[in-house]
Amino acid sequence: MKLFDAHSHMHMGPRGLVIPAAVEQTPFTFDGAAIMSTHPRDYIKVDSIVSGLRDRDCRAVPCYGIHPWFLYDVLTSSDDEEVDWLGELKQRLIDHPDAIVGEIGLDGNRWVEVEQSDQSEESIWKRERVLACPMELQRKAFEEQSDQSEESIWKRERVLACPMELQRKAFEEQLVLAAELQRPVSIHVVSAWGELFAAFDNVRERMKHKHDQMAVQVVDEQRKRRKPKPKLLPPKIYFHAFSGKAGALPSIRSACTKGNIPLEDVYFGFPPAIKNFYAPKTPGIMKEIGIRQMLLETDLEDATSAWDDLKRGVTGISEALDMTESEVATITYNNAHRFYFEAM
Repeated sequence: MKLFDAHSHMHMGPRGLVIPAAVEQTPFTFDGAAIMSTHPRDYIKVDSIVSGLRDRDCRAVPCYGIHPWFLYDVLTSSDDEEVDWLGELKQRLIDHPDAIVGEIGLDGNRWVEVEQSDQSEESIWKRERVLACPMELQRKAFEEQSDQSEESIWKRERVLACPMELQRKAFEEQLVLAAELQRPVSIHVVSAWGELFAAFDNVRERMKHKHDQMAVQVVDEQRKRRKPKPKLLPPKIYFHAFSGKAGALPSIRSACTKGNIPLEDVYFGFPPAIKNFYAPKTPGIMKEIGIRQMLLETDLEDATSAWDDLKRGVTGISEALDMTESEVATITYNNAHRFYFEAM
């Protein structure tokens, strides 16, 4: 039985491409991965990992986008008045018709602590040093910050690593691009569900306006009625490392339905690397979602740990849903095929 890692960052890891070897004690084999960008500097590395996987007869999907943790760095990394990161992303997607948009999203829980009203070079340097780190080092840095005393060099004023208004703007632009090019999207959302729903509303309105402008008057009303409704959001949506509550699912489904996205094209992932995987609430959320809408993912940078986490994912889902591991492996693999490899 084949396993596909629907969300990997192995291009950012210390060892790069590592293909798990077949193990006699397991019935599973590694079939490939979707390699998620977080920053434009990742794009070439993503291409290299994807090529390496394909050269080894594995399936691989390039994913291009800007993660909210790295957005501030992207927006402030040039002396130019405006960095054309969106134009670069669009060209990448056009040049790679098999690519999706990811990892993008909103994060309302990614903080930096700075001295109040302090714009000194030292404080700015501290902020930029943390934001430029790989994700795993960022996690460690923020954990260390929270453990420091009142005498810490990190003062009490906390600000989002990237202001939410900038996150929203970048997120909406990437959603619109995905919708226009009809590409699936992988979304990161932490403590920002209200902002996500507002962003979806704005994108739907923008896409509706675009479709209305392009619409041709149809005299035959019967033909007009048969015409399918245009999709006002990206055609397939994947909420990676889902951290919401079960009560949020109806609102998520409603937001997608309003964008004319079938619910069978809305997916969720639960990587074992994130503590929510082991939370008491998670089995109930998995049951509410259902196996047909779940993807197997690791969200890891170190590829040497990915194989074990893929198997942990299978085991955890099978226990939560009272299914066999074989059933979970087969269905999540088929889900990944539908999300990444079937035509829109």
